Amino acid sequence: MGVFVGAIGSLLLLAFIHNNLLITCTGADSNPVSCINVEKEALLQFKESLKGMSSQLSSWVGKDCCSWEGVSCSNITAHVVKLDLHNSVPCDMDSTAQSCLGGEINLSLLGLSHLSYLDLSNNKFAGAEVPSFLGSLKNLEYLNLSNTLLEGKVPKQLGNLSNLRFLDLGGSYKLSIASLDFVSTLPLLKFLDLSELHIVNSQNWLQSINMLPSLIHLSLDNCGLSHLPSYVSVNVTSLAFLNLGDNNFNSTIPSWLSNISNSIEYLDLHHDALRGFIPTDIGRFKLLQVLDLSYNELEGGIPDTLRDLCNLEELSLQVNNLNGEISGSFGNRSGCLKHSLKVLKLHVNVLTGGIPYELGEFKNVEYLLLYSNSFHGPIPESIGGMSSLRVLCLAYNNLNGSIPKSVGQLYNLEVLHVENNSLSGVVSELHFSNFTHLIDLDLGFNSLIFHVDPKWIPPFHQLLLVDLTSCNVGPQFPQWLKSQRAIFSLVMPNASISGSIPYWFEELSGTIGYLDLSYNQIRGSLPRMKTLVYPFPFPYRLICLRSNKLDGPLIPFPSDTSVLDLSENLLGGHFPPSIGNLIPQLASLSVSSNMLNGEMPPSLCQMRYLYVLDLSKNLLSGRILECWSNFQNLEVLDLGNNNLSGYIPFSLGYLQKLKSLHIQSNRLQGNIPISLSSLHGLTSLQISDNVFSGFIPKWIGENLTVLGVLDIHSNMFEGEVPPQICNLKHLRVLNLASNGLIGKLPACLGNLTSMQVSNNKANDDFWETFNSIDYYQFHFIGNHMYEEKLLATIKGAEREYTSTLRFLFSMDLSGNRFTGEIPKELMSLSKLQNLNLSKNKLAGEIPSNVGNLKWLESLDLSINKLSGAIPPSIAQLNYLSHLNLSFNNLSGHIPIGNQIQTLNDKSIYLGNIYLCGSPLRRCEELSEPQSDSKSRLKNMFEDIWFFFGLMMGFSSGFVGVCALLLYFKKSWMLRVMVKTKTRRRRV
Repeated sequence: MGVFVGAIGSLLLLAFIHNNLLITCTGADSNPVSCINVEKEALLQFKESLKGMSSQLSSWVGKDCCSWEGVSCSNITAHVVKLDLHNSVPCDMDSTAQSCLGGEINLSLLGLSHLSYLDLSNNKFAGAEVPSFLGSLKNLEYLNLSNTLLEGKVPKQLGNLSNLRFLDLGGSYKLSIASLDFVSTLPLLKFLDLSELHIVNSQNWLQSINMLPSLIHLSLDNCGLSHLPSYVSVNVTSLAFLNLGDNNFNSTIPSWLSNISNSIEYLDLHHDALRGFIPTDIGRFKLLQVLDLSYNELEGGIPDTLRDLCNLEELSLQVNNLNGEISGSFGNRSGCLKHSLKVLKLHVNVLTGGIPYELGEFKNVEYLLLYSNSFHGPIPESIGGMSSLRVLCLAYNNLNGSIPKSVGQLYNLEVLHVENNSLSGVVSELHFSNFTHLIDLDLGFNSLIFHVDPKWIPPFHQLLLVDLTSCNVGPQFPQWLKSQRAIFSLVMPNASISGSIPYWFEELSGTIGYLDLSYNQIRGSLPRMKTLVYPFPFPYRLICLRSNKLDGPLIPFPSDTSVLDLSENLLGGHFPPSIGNLIPQLASLSVSSNMLNGEMPPSLCQMRYLYVLDLSKNLLSGRILECWSNFQNLEVLDLGNNNLSGYIPFSLGYLQKLKSLHIQSNRLQGNIPISLSSLHGLTSLQISDNVFSGFIPKWIGENLTVLGVLDIHSNMFEGEVPPQICNLKHLRVLNLASNGLIGKLPACLGNLTSMQVSNNKANDDFWETFNSIDYYQFHFIGNHMYEEKLLATIKGAEREYTSTLRFLFSMDLSGNRFTGEIPKELMSLSKLQNLNLSKNKLAGEIPSNVGNLKWLESLDLSINKLSGAIPPSIAQLNYLSHLNLSFNNLSGHIPIGNQIQTLNDKSIYLGNIYLCGSPLRRCEELSEPQSDSKSRLKNMFEDIWFFFGLMMGFSSGFVGVCALLLYFKKSWMLRVMVKTKTRRRRV
């Protein structure tokens, strides 16, 4: 596009210069006349109003202003006719910006009354406005103020420049125009660029453009246009360049474009919210060189008539809803298009069929982007004939078969992406035989076997990006990587590598900013790595070696490391004492699931930039550090599953950005400190399996308003459940099990709105209803992701939820001393999948509306004092796969229904002697003869007296033991509890 714009501009400029050649000269040439003094003074005043160190202005000395750089005078009259102070590149692209001019456009330019050419483009007049006095320079034919950061409104006085042929105000996004009415008085205009300017009243923009019969170039890109007339008579029949991209037309492609089919060479309608079909008469645009209809909502097939566009060089149809096969335009009837096309972008559509074999005849195509479609079948062998290819991207399709060896003939290839297909077979040296320019290689997520000679040296040495995810690269670390000099992204997870990382990797690591070797079987010690030898182009340096078999001690990594993931290895020993000083810029540290021991080193307090700290599932002991006020950015703190002891530090309350706190499965004790009430952004609080005591704080429900997971099970909490918990409208997992909680279950728990189906539509799609609250699952650090996790017992089995946690809605209140009835309000939590109220003292009947829990998969009400019949509505729970109602006082018929009939294990109903029906005995068998009833009654009384005497003796002994225990301190009891939990965890 840039080349084409330059060509149009150059043609116009050449024509303009040709018309003025006889009367102008440049300052570089000999000049028989000196400049007019009043015009020299005007130029000097203009210079005074400018800011900057432009080399052009340094030549503005001496008497003859016609010799000054950027100034041109007439050979005949000596009047200044041209002022060109443009910068070579826009100031926002100039790394030094030393050549940029600033300040203001001074009124002194009015002294140049014969000025016909003014170019101040690519400078930095930030805060200044387009001066209205420019409309008084009646001789102006060329005005270029593009990319100058001007602000305010474009003055309507520019409409007075009746001789203007070239007007470019584009690129200054803070400029606005009331309307395009002013251009209708510029009948000689050939070039108009107002891109990125906001046109306030744009309804009649096309009517104004229609008044410019000589217009050749029109660019209204990103102008806020919303109206695109479909049918109108167009007078701009000489238009060669039309860019209306990045607007919001929300219409079909207009039919009036056919009026310019004989002149248009460049047509850009990208990102315009266009819908409908690509018109078949596009084949009439015989001069078309560039067609961009990308990022719209176009549908249907690609017209076959495109094959007749013999001048088309660039075709961009990506990111639409185009479907069907492409063989019509690019197959065996591809016409003259195969000789002209250089860029083909069809990615992110729903195109189907195979990749045409005839694409191999498109010898001039340099960019072939077909990724993210539904192409199937093999990659054609003929693709090796596309000798000009520089970028080949076929990723994210359904391609199968092997990669043809003919790709090795693509000697110009720089980028090869075929990831996320169903490719298989062997990749050998032949596939890379002529890749002397390769810089980006991605074969990931296929079933390819990378088999090359260990001594192979590739023909390319400047590879920057390598992704071989899920390819069979092993068993040894690829030796050919040793020859590469500039890799900064090396991604080979799940690549069947089982050897160790070689010694020469340390030398290679000096350029690697993104390293992912996770999910292999790599053995040996951690690799030594160098600090980057040049600035990394991404904001984070990531090193991920998780899920391998690396052993030995934890060694320091380079000081410029941002993300370090060494989890799920066999690392042991203590933390390096100075780790926090050696990697002070670390944003994420994960060493979970290793065998690290000892205490947390105090130097961790120096890692002030941490977002994620995951030390879980190790053997760490001692107390939790007290320096948390240093960590202003910390979002995730996971210290779970260690042997940490003591109390929760008060300073944890200073972690104002904390979203996830895991300290479960340690030996921590005491109360939850009130300082945690300031963690208003906390979404996951997991402190289970410790020895915490006291009451559940009310402030959890009052202050932690975005909490999604609350897990405090297996502690020593007592008292009642505070009703403030019911305020947690985002709560999706509530686990208070195995504590000493008493009282009635709060009826307001039925108000936990996140566990309810929206608008009470029980038939809503479950996968849609959970999506509204998904913010606490992942925490991104650059390209690294911390995945929230939760260990929960559901359906009688303990499992860890990670990626599936987003789908979980669970309430577990089991193992307490709750009394009273089950609140019927709980049955409004229709998104619940797990409800466990077992091992309490709940009485009364099972709520009759239990059938409202439409998504319930597991229901456990066992070991309570529930009575009455099982509600018939329980048979409506079509997803129920785990049910436990044992050891209650339930009676009557077991309901019959589709799903409940599959739950035929008798243990579900054990201990309810008056229940009958499948899978228990038939209900008729409960009827007994009268004599048998009297006999059973007599035996029952005898049993009661026997057990009464037995219990009296046991009670006396028990009271005696309790009296002795009163002599011992409470701290001794706590130590017993801690040791018991520790033994249980080790077992």
